Amino acid sequence: MSTSIDMQRPVPRLALSRAEVAIAIGVCGNTVDQMVEEGFLPQPRRFHRRKVWLVADIAAAIQAWPEDETGRKATVTKGDGGGHVDEWRATP
Repeated sequence: MSTSIDMQRPVPRLALSRAEVAIAIGVCGNTVDQMVEEGFLPQPRRFHRRKVWLVADIAAAIQAWPEDETGRKATVTKGDGGGHVDEWRATP
């Protein structure tokens, strides 16, 4: 039996980089930063200079988001000069 990792068996991902989190939830990296700042996503974990998010933490955070209900609209952030629409945040 070989002591090296069997390259035919997939290794589960336990953590994601900022770019990978953005891809996984369908937003850009800057939106990930904003979502962390606003509490929609957890703070990243740090090892030396590398920051990663645990897959389990991301999944738990998303599960805590409110469900979209019929008739709700996206919030339009005013005053940013760019007419930015927060499509991921439902409001009553």
